[in-house]
Amino acid sequence: MDTNRKLTDITDKKPRTTSYKYSFRLNEEQNIRFKELLCKSVLEHNRSRFIVKRIFNEKFVVVRRDPSKVQFVARLNDFYFQFQKLANNCAPVKVI
Repeated sequence: MDTNRKLTDITDKKPRTTSYKYSFRLNEEQNIRFKELLCKSVLEHNRSRFIVKRIFNEKFVVVRRDPSKVQFVARLNDFYFQFQKLANNCAPVKVI
């Protein structure tokens, strides 16, 4: 067991950043609207960042995914890999 521990200096710690906390309440209609806006945004997993961007009118992107396009891309990738398999199986022919 090591009894000689290195003492850390207080100045080695990161300086504290000031942060302020606000809370608010929503009624039923406002809560439904808030959840709809949150689901439409990319920041669905981070509510606080979403709220801050909305308050200060910062730009945020809404990404909509079309399931039919996802299926099309998956089929296109499968088609591409089939061509790649054919190309890998074809050995170059030596002409004598």
